[in-house]
Amino acid sequence: MSHWKPENLHALLGERHPERMFDQAIALVQEMGMEYLGLTLHLHVPAQRAHVILYNNFPKEWNAHYQADRHFIEQDPFMALSRSSTAPVLWEDELYKEAPEYRSLACSHGLRHGWTQSLHDHIHDISQLSVARPRHPISTLEFLAESAQLFWLHNVLHELICNHHRKAMDPAPALTDRELEVTKWTADGKTASDIACILSLSPSTVNFHIRSVITKLNVPNKTAAVVVAVRHGLI
Repeated sequence: MSHWKPENLHALLGERHPERMFDQAIALVQEMGMEYLGLTLHLHVPAQRAHVILYNNFPKEWNAHYQADRHFIEQDPFMALSRSSTAPVLWEDELYKEAPEYRSLACSHGLRHGWTQSLHDHIHDISQLSVARPRHPISTLEFLAESAQLFWLHNVLHELICNHHRKAMDPAPALTDRELEVTKWTADGKTASDIACILSLSPSTVNFHIRSVITKLNVPNKTAAVVVAVRHGLI
């Protein structure tokens, strides 16, 4: 089992720019004896189609297939597997029996020996982290030992990089302090009458604020408004 140098871990944890953080992660993975690192994000923004974002140091020729064919990524059997399991899975020929051409092409670009693991967060965004190398099969001992370290690395990358892209794609709306108060109490299950008593307001004023929040968040009702507010970390 490889042991990451403390100074490299500090450099990773101190970085806040996604690309530079990913470069730090590549260095850690290469210390493990792996050549390639990939992170695929599937981000869900309300009223939009899922966004797929790729970070990797894979060969340019391989990445060109993704740019040329938007359905190319769907051929990877791990895309479907990741929806039902978060366990790390080795790249073995048996897993690619339904997509042998995909497997052959990957191997021809040096993506032969490796594994993929998935992560699902509390707002249903998903990411897959993959490591690979062109030579030297992965032993069971290496797989068990190193996948534990990669699980930690995956969580760190997912948290920072997903948050960066979420904010860019779906910026948090500006709610007033009173609107935030009303939304918080709504999230706690309080009715407009309850909130009026708590905040010493009239029920009509509370309902005015609720309608304002619904309009600003572009949602159909107050339940959806609470969901969006929680997603943005507003309450």
